[in-house]
Amino acid sequence: MLRRLPLLAAAASLAIPGSASAQSTRLDLDRLTYAVVHGAAQQAVLATDADGRPLSFLLRIDKGKMLPPHGATGPVRLLTVLSGTLSWGDGASLDKATERRFGPGSVIVIPAEGGEHWAAARDGDVLLQVVLVRDGALSPAAAAQVAR
Repeated sequence: MLRRLPLLAAAASLAIPGSASAQSTRLDLDRLTYAVVHGAAQQAVLATDADGRPLSFLLRIDKGKMLPPHGATGPVRLLTVLSGTLSWGDGASLDKATERRFGPGSVIVIPAEGGEHWAAARDGDVLLQVVLVRDGALSPAAAAQVAR
């Protein structure tokens, strides 16, 4: 009986749609299609909603490039620094004295109607993943941090 259990489990998995054939896939970032945004960065859309609007995208900022103040309105945005060190500022004008730096693994939350912000790659290339939260909401724990 014990020898038949793996076979039974394998047969049962075939009856569940997608369970036997689902595989994770690593994206080759160099094969994505990038478009220039804000005159200084490259954006590759990873996922769209039913209306074709981006839900998630990668944003590459080359060393020495700066995205000018932008983004006064929009949905909640979650930015994760994947590589490099992001120089970041809030406000409609560049103020290097108030700039903050975020390394790999940092998550930045931009609230809806969060005002303008700017970004730069001062020390090297920066790669971000951006997720747009249009019809959802932050979890209570994340929202509490944003409210401070």
